[in-house]
Amino acid sequence: MSTSTSPFLLYGTFWITLIFAANAQRPPVSIDSSSPNGWLVSDLLHTDVVTPFELLTLQPSPESSYFTINNKSQILVNKPLSELINKRFPLYFLASRAPFKRVVVVNVNVVERFTKFTKTDYLAEIKSNIKRDEEIDFGEVIQLADLSRNEIRYVAATPIAEFPIKIVNIRDERHRHIAKVYMTRQIRKSDPNEFTFFLNAFNGKEELLATTRVRFKVLPVLSRAPEFEPKNCDLVLPRITAHTSLTRVTASSNAGGVVIFRVEPESSHFDVSPLHGDIFSKISLISGNYTFNVVANDREGQETKLSCKISIVVEKLKRNARQLSQQLTIRVPEDHQIGYLDKMKTTEKLLNSPIVKDSFTVWSDGKIELTKPLNYEKQQEHSTVLVLQGHRGAREILLRLIVDNVDEPPAFVNGPKPYLAVVPLDRPIGFHVYKFDARDELGDGDSDVEYTLINTEPPGMFTVDSTSGVVRTAVKKYKEKHVYKAFIQARDKTTIGNVTQLSEVAVLEILAGDRPPQFAKQKYLVSLSEDNLIDYSVVDVRAHGFRSIDERRSKGPITYKLYSTANGDREESSWFGIDANSGIVHLRKSLDYDDPGHPKTHQLIVIAQEDGKEAIVPLEINIADINDNSPIFSRPLYTAQVKEDIPAGTLVLKVHADDKDSGVNAKIRYRLEDGNFTINEHGEISPKRRLDADQNKERFFIYKFNVSAEDGGNPSRRGTAMIHIRTENTNDEAPVFLPTAQYTAWVAEDAQGGTPVVQIQARDPDRDQVEYAFLLDDGSEVVETRLFNIDKDTGLIKLRPGVEAEDLLRDHSPYNLTVLARDDGSCCEGKSSTHTATATVLIGIEDVNNNKPEFRDCDRYSKIAKIKEGVYKKNPPTIIKVEAVDEDSSSNGQIVYSLYYAQSESRKPFIIDKQTGELKPSPHVIFDRETRPREEVTVKATDRGERPLIGFCQFTVEVVDVNDNAPQFDRASYETSVSRSETIGTSVVTVFAFDQDAPHNARITYQLAPDPSAGAEFSKDISYFELLNGNSGEITLINPIPKDLHKERFQFNVIATDKGVPEAQNSTVQVTIKIHEKAQHAPRWQSSPDCRDVVTIVENTELNKVLLRCHAVAGDGSGSSIVYKLTATDPLRGVKADAKFRQFSRIDDGREWVEVAIMETLDYEQAHNYTLTLTATDVNSQVSTSRSFTVLVDDANDGVPQFTVDLFTGTVDEELTPAEYLEKFKNRPITTLKAVDSDSNGPQNEVHYRILDVDPIASRLFRIDEVTGEIFPNSKFDREQKDMYILTIEARDNAPSSLPGVHGPNKDNVKVQIVIGDVNDNAPTFDEPKYTGRVTESAEPGHEIITVKAHDLDKHSNLRYDLTGAFGGRIPFGVRTDSGAIFVKEPLDYEKESVYQLRLQVSDGRHNTSTDVHIYVDDVNDNPPVFEFPTYTTTILEQDKNVPKVLFRVNATDADKDEKSRRIIYRLEGQGAGEFFRIGRETGEIELIKELDRDPPLGVATWKFIVQAVDDDGRGLIGYADVQVKLKDINDNAPVFPENLYGTIEENRDLYSRDGVYIMDVRAQDFDDPATDNARLEYSIFVNKELDGEPVFRIDSTTGKIFAMRKLDRELPSEKQFVIKVRATDKGTPPLEGFGNVTIRVLDKNDNAPYFERALYRGQIAETARVGEAVMSVLAFDPDDEAIDNVFTYTLSDDSNRYFYMTTDGDSSGGSVGVLRVKQPLDYEDATQRGGYQLEVKVSDGIHEARTRLEIELLDRNDHAPVIDGPTEKTIKEDAKRGHFIAKYTASDRDDKDTARTTNCP
Repeated sequence: MSTSTSPFLLYGTFWITLIFAANAQRPPVSIDSSSPNGWLVSDLLHTDVVTPFELLTLQPSPESSYFTINNKSQILVNKPLSELINKRFPLYFLASRAPFKRVVVVNVNVVERFTKFTKTDYLAEIKSNIKRDEEIDFGEVIQLADLSRNEIRYVAATPIAEFPIKIVNIRDERHRHIAKVYMTRQIRKSDPNEFTFFLNAFNGKEELLATTRVRFKVLPVLSRAPEFEPKNCDLVLPRITAHTSLTRVTASSNAGGVVIFRVEPESSHFDVSPLHGDIFSKISLISGNYTFNVVANDREGQETKLSCKISIVVEKLKRNARQLSQQLTIRVPEDHQIGYLDKMKTTEKLLNSPIVKDSFTVWSDGKIELTKPLNYEKQQEHSTVLVLQGHRGAREILLRLIVDNVDEPPAFVNGPKPYLAVVPLDRPIGFHVYKFDARDELGDGDSDVEYTLINTEPPGMFTVDSTSGVVRTAVKKYKEKHVYKAFIQARDKTTIGNVTQLSEVAVLEILAGDRPPQFAKQKYLVSLSEDNLIDYSVVDVRAHGFRSIDERRSKGPITYKLYSTANGDREESSWFGIDANSGIVHLRKSLDYDDPGHPKTHQLIVIAQEDGKEAIVPLEINIADINDNSPIFSRPLYTAQVKEDIPAGTLVLKVHADDKDSGVNAKIRYRLEDGNFTINEHGEISPKRRLDADQNKERFFIYKFNVSAEDGGNPSRRGTAMIHIRTENTNDEAPVFLPTAQYTAWVAEDAQGGTPVVQIQARDPDRDQVEYAFLLDDGSEVVETRLFNIDKDTGLIKLRPGVEAEDLLRDHSPYNLTVLARDDGSCCEGKSSTHTATATVLIGIEDVNNNKPEFRDCDRYSKIAKIKEGVYKKNPPTIIKVEAVDEDSSSNGQIVYSLYYAQSESRKPFIIDKQTGELKPSPHVIFDRETRPREEVTVKATDRGERPLIGFCQFTVEVVDVNDNAPQFDRASYETSVSRSETIGTSVVTVFAFDQDAPHNARITYQLAPDPSAGAEFSKDISYFELLNGNSGEITLINPIPKDLHKERFQFNVIATDKGVPEAQNSTVQVTIKIHEKAQHAPRWQSSPDCRDVVTIVENTELNKVLLRCHAVAGDGSGSSIVYKLTATDPLRGVKADAKFRQFSRIDDGREWVEVAIMETLDYEQAHNYTLTLTATDVNSQVSTSRSFTVLVDDANDGVPQFTVDLFTGTVDEELTPAEYLEKFKNRPITTLKAVDSDSNGPQNEVHYRILDVDPIASRLFRIDEVTGEIFPNSKFDREQKDMYILTIEARDNAPSSLPGVHGPNKDNVKVQIVIGDVNDNAPTFDEPKYTGRVTESAEPGHEIITVKAHDLDKHSNLRYDLTGAFGGRIPFGVRTDSGAIFVKEPLDYEKESVYQLRLQVSDGRHNTSTDVHIYVDDVNDNPPVFEFPTYTTTILEQDKNVPKVLFRVNATDADKDEKSRRIIYRLEGQGAGEFFRIGRETGEIELIKELDRDPPLGVATWKFIVQAVDDDGRGLIGYADVQVKLKDINDNAPVFPENLYGTIEENRDLYSRDGVYIMDVRAQDFDDPATDNARLEYSIFVNKELDGEPVFRIDSTTGKIFAMRKLDRELPSEKQFVIKVRATDKGTPPLEGFGNVTIRVLDKNDNAPYFERALYRGQIAETARVGEAVMSVLAFDPDDEAIDNVFTYTLSDDSNRYFYMTTDGDSSGGSVGVLRVKQPLDYEDATQRGGYQLEVKVSDGIHEARTRLEIELLDRNDHAPVIDGPTEKTIKEDAKRGHFIAKYTASDRDDKDTARTTNCP
């Protein structure tokens, strides 16, 4: 073979096998021949063809150059495929994963696909801040270009998990299948900026229709990451306590939303509140430096980190340290059991629950659960921040679990157990043998403990260091292979009260010789998941080796072996191996928990060997199931057929799915995709609501949806199947009105009989025929009422013939009719009752807008409309409520009010409610009677007609006076003189005041009053004067003037007060009267022709014209000079008018004259007259006199007539002569014009009207009343020729104008708009004499075919359409009476009739017109093929090798008669289709092509699948039938026993019957048919155990029950455990058998007494021993070491012993040891104790007892001081000589063997 041979040939033999497997398992991949380069062919990873760990390479083949494979395992187009059209070929890929390789074959089918997407590439540009669940806009809907197919499903062809999107299949408003893409979350920084995937479209048969590419481009939105403020959080703090808030950090983000904080790492001693940024301590801290990061995360996933450094120095805590304001503290002892602690009492909702922490969980209901044991020594406090949501918002609280310390005894932390050691045979005393390590608080505390050697066996062999725990030798020689024991206990040196905490007793077993290795555990239990790979390290069972007792040699390495004991014997495990040097157990074979042939538990032993010695430990490996199997339904398609009226909850069909996993991974939950049905946990499907068979108008409907089975694994896996439920129609529904059961229609008030009003349409969901009638109040049914009739077949309501307009207006509109629709029950076979439904029809009379609004009380408004002067900013009052009447109805009679102002008018003093007509003052205007005593108002009333009509009302509003002006004096002060000799009663001076308010508020009274500003000398001046009366200002002298020359003048005030309401106002003026010594004479006015009391002048007289020329002379004839002063008032308005007039002095003929001239133009309309007052004052005497003049203003014709509005409007109906108009409208005018002339009454304000000849035609068609301004028609009009006229009207007064430059009268013009009202005087017309429409026979009722519009020259004609058959009879069409749209009213059938000739009639209420309409019905394929039988069933033998063989010949027929419907293609779908069964595409022959297996776990007893018949050569409608192939069983399965059959029996069980003692059941499984002998089993014991020649066990041949046939004793080595072999044999032909191993363990009972190894134990105790100190320990043994109730209790036989007591302490092996302890202080000097103690110890196991003796030696200690005996005082003489005997002293010591002597003290 050449070296250049292709890989394909090299692997040819291997590949051939795989090719056939691939072809059988995987359908070909179709690709469009027009696909461009880079186009997706298939995603092998996404479709689970390959795994992520395999590397794919495309192998050479004739077509391989057209394709390529990328690193994502996606096959892509490499060059154009046009040369491969309609070719099918394989592509070969080598899949490598070291050290394995395999070949993957993909069959490719290049097709010329006609179905395509609307675009080959959809691109969406999305912003990075796009929101979750927001739809992505591609600018065009994702859909197929050809949407004629019924079912279309869009599925991603490549993975989309790396981008946050989801694809949703929905229908648009036209019920077309489209795909929409939504965001599943916001864009994160970690997401790609561009993403592409391919999208497939499948039909209902899961056939690929088309593929498109979908691309996304992320446009970054410039939102910055969160920014911290402040920028650092470095703090220097004193010592802080737990949960002290240290500082607050804040961060802002322009991404919006809330910024969330957290601390990194989580193990830090600090934390932060996630919402507010408060940094707080988790524990108390004294000193140190701590660094951590605070992370701020915004809604877009952007993060910013802030580094924090906390330095804690030793000083007092600052007082202003802020604590978290709300916290919940719970104290828990450290020995609290796992479980619930407490429940938070709050009504708020816990957010983000459950809150799972290391040691506890807070659940959503507020319960706090302890999930892990607490340990005070490791952590004194646990905490978390909880966020609670209430009605006031979210808040944070701190939850603190304070762990309370519980004093716990010490514990040994050495390992492994039991404690073993070795000791050399010959070593000096003090040799280190073993070291114990004990710690307080059960091993978690400190090492401040004291070690105590209780005793050794034999005694005195070892010692223990009380501080270090080191065990040392106490003798030099030890006996070879002898086992020594040392009993050691640890005591807590820290005592609480008088309680001393002691550890368990550690038993150290010391061998004088070499030991085998010791394993860390006495048994290893391992759980191993099934998905672990080969060579996975399962467990480390490394053993501990002991030192050699011979220092001259060293031990060899420890080696390991692994054996399986599943069958009772040691054999090498095929599943697991062990490294001989490291002791690591590894996996040898792949595991599969779900394979029945794979064991679930592996019983192994590990042997560790060292220098010829070995140790054995059991190893049990349990295989754990993982969720690696998806649920699989028993059928891919389930079908059922029911009536549509099946009650909700009734079982329709049952589905079943199996999951090869176990436990929760195999627990299945079913779900449906259709809300019309529900499914329970057993897979039983029932309708949730009433079904509907009429959805497609085919008298049946197939509900098609998916059922899914989801297992309980994590993550869960899912399997799906299709459900097809065919619902058959029943006559169970009443007709349904379309589009609603509430119809509203209008008919014109002038409509005539026969006019169509409204089309009523009802459809029967059951496709029955429907008839219509009116339902009267008495329950009777009629088709005609007084005004209306209804067509019983079509439902068209018309005006009854002969009805006139007066009949329609006689009753109140609207007319309320009830229409009854009744079906005829023709839909379904068999008898059925009819059903009815009712609809309400409201028919309103449509008004014609021929009446304009009229203000009937307009003339009255000026008399009653008043407003007080002032400003109305708030709550303005209603001045008057105007009301206009419009005799039209509906909107034509609805009036809207508004105010009309001339365009030149800027001041708008009023507002009006447009609905009610209430007139109110404007808040922006000041009403001042003195300025404007009356306000003009023009109100406009407009109706709401389509062409609205308008009415006007003009009136005045009187401004009512408010007393807001005080009286005003005509002078600032008055001054005059009087002679001292003046007589009483003389008029001295007259004061005058005026008031601008209205007369009732301007009635002025006067009174005198002292002048407070003058001195006291003037206080009584008013007593000399009085007012002539209160209403006059004339002051007269009433008392003589004092003769005292010092009184030179009088000075007082005059007060003028009005009588206004509600509060009077006043003014004050000062009056000064000088006193002359002699009489004074006032000036005298001289008569003159130019000085008349009344002067008349025409308004608008030129300025500076002299009105008066007067002079006065001195009263005393002295010729003294006279001065003059002028005052002017407007008496009507009570205001000053000084500015309008002025005085001038003239000297003429030697006299001084005063002249009064006009300074401002006088206006008659403003004031009709003025009062002038001239005061003449003598310069010498200062005496004054006044004279009044009246100036009368005559009116001039200077006022121009002014129209009240800028535009007048009116309406006149066409086709009326002038006489008919006046008769119809009772001589009312079309409109009335009004112009106002402000001149005074007379010719100058008489207004006359005329029509100007601007439009000669219009001016002749109308006339106007010259005086009233009323316009009337002068001719008959035709609206269709001209619908509106504009007139120009002139208003003029009746006098020559006085305005400069104007000749003749004053005049003004206005426009008048007159609208010609429409009258129905034209018949409607159609554009065409004949219309044609087409509709498919499958069109739904209500489908609109064609809209035919008629036209009417009349403006507001109300056209109504009616449709009938051209030749009579019932028609399946209707017409919308208002629009002319012809629609389908009843189901169509091309096979019955294909062409309809119709007559369409239109009416405007008076005239009718008709046209022809032809409707052509197009045929559609609306009948699916129907099989001869709904179910085909047969039975064959399983494993029949005579294949292929024909099972059935099915046949289906199609009711459609067209050629396409007759071309029926057959297909199979479902269980075994294509793999085991096939069908002739055209013949319908179903063949078996592969032998079948009926038996579990892979076989199926009954194969169920679906046969389909598809018309239109496989492209049309589908008919279904069920196929069932039942298999007859053959005996091809041997019985199988489960692995690991275990049973137990208690020892010493007596046989109470010949059957023996029941132990257990064993069951074998035979997968053959359980209804046949092939699965009936007979049991026997193949290998039994015998004792004394008799079998130990027997088995019941039928039930498999195993019995023991003798009493067993566990303590005998041969009877501890038995392994027997059982056999199961079926009764098939030939019979098959299976075997299984059964392990039976004998359970221990407490049937043996305990025993001591010795009859006498010796010990020693010093007399100084503390109370409670251990003296020695004794250990009892019992053969019943596995009996549950075998618990030792040690006591002294004599419990009343004075000196000792016995305790039962736990030992390090898990058993118990008896410890003798001191009961009270001992004393060697006590003769009764010096000889030691003889004690007896008793041990009880609860049933039995054993005794032994103790001999305790008491050791003396120097515990007594010497005692001196002799006199303490002695008297001697002073002359006693040296050596004189004084006294004798002796010394003694109570301690044994101690001697005492005396010495002299210096």
